[in-house]
Amino acid sequence: MQQELSPYLDWFTQYVARYAQPDSTEQQYIDLKHDHTLRVFENAGLIVATLPLDSVTARVALLGALFHDVGRFEQYRVYKTYSDRNSVNHGLLGCRILGQEQVLQGEPESIRKAVRATVAMHNKFALPIGLPEVVRVASNIVRDSDKLDIFPVLVSNFTRDGSKSDVVTLGLEEGKTQYTSVILHNVLHGKPVKYADMQYVNDFKLLLASWVFNLEYRTSMELLSERGAMEQLLDTLPALSEMDEVKRVVRAEMYRVLTSDVETKG
Repeated sequence: MQQELSPYLDWFTQYVARYAQPDSTEQQYIDLKHDHTLRVFENAGLIVATLPLDSVTARVALLGALFHDVGRFEQYRVYKTYSDRNSVNHGLLGCRILGQEQVLQGEPESIRKAVRATVAMHNKFALPIGLPEVVRVASNIVRDSDKLDIFPVLVSNFTRDGSKSDVVTLGLEEGKTQYTSVILHNVLHGKPVKYADMQYVNDFKLLLASWVFNLEYRTSMELLSERGAMEQLLDTLPALSEMDEVKRVVRAEMYRVLTSDVETKG
C-alpha cells in the first residue's frame, strides 16, 4: 500500500522544499524533520503489515504517519523552535495545513477527516475516550511509529561530541546528574511523563524511557529491541543508583511485552 501513496510522498517533498533555509545550520533542522517523517512512514508500514486491519484504517494510518509532522516546518519558520510549549501545537497546526493545502482532496471525505484527526491527535498526552475506531487505531500506529524514530534521533544528540542543540533538546538545562523528582517517580511506577514537567536534559531521557510503558503494539516493542535504541538511551543516563533502578524497571517491562502473546493493548 505504501507504493500506492507515492504521489503523496512527492507532494510532501515539494512542500518541505518551500521551507529551504539559506543558512546550513537552520537547514539541518528542516532536513531533520523531513528525514524523520520518512522513517516514521516506514515504521508505520512495518506495524501495519503485522496487524489485521481493513484497507481504510491501514490507509489512514499510513497517510497520518506521512503527514503527522507537516506542521513542524511552519512552526520552525515562525518560531525557530520545535517546542510546542514555546510556540504552537504542531499537531493542530498540521491538521489546519492539510485542510488549507487540500492535499487529500482525492480521498473520500471520511478518509480526509480521519487523517486530519490522526495528525491532530498524534502528539496529545493521551488519546481522548470516544474516538472513532479508525482514528484511534491510526493514531496509535502513528504514535508508536513516531516514538520509534525519536529514540535514535535524540540518543545521537545526547551522545555526540560538541555543543548540544537547543532545538533538538528543547532548550532544557544540561545538568550532568540533575533530574526532576516527579519524572523519576513516574518512570519507576510506569506512569506517563509530561513534557511540561521537564527541566533538565536527563528529564528528557527519562521521558523517553517511560515510553516503554506507552507503546501500543508488540511489533513496536520488537522493533525497539531489535534496533537497540532503548539500551543506547539507558547508557546515556547518569551513574546514579536511582538510574540503575530505572534501567531495571524499563528492561523488565520490555521483557514482559516481548514474551506476551498479546499483540496490542487494545
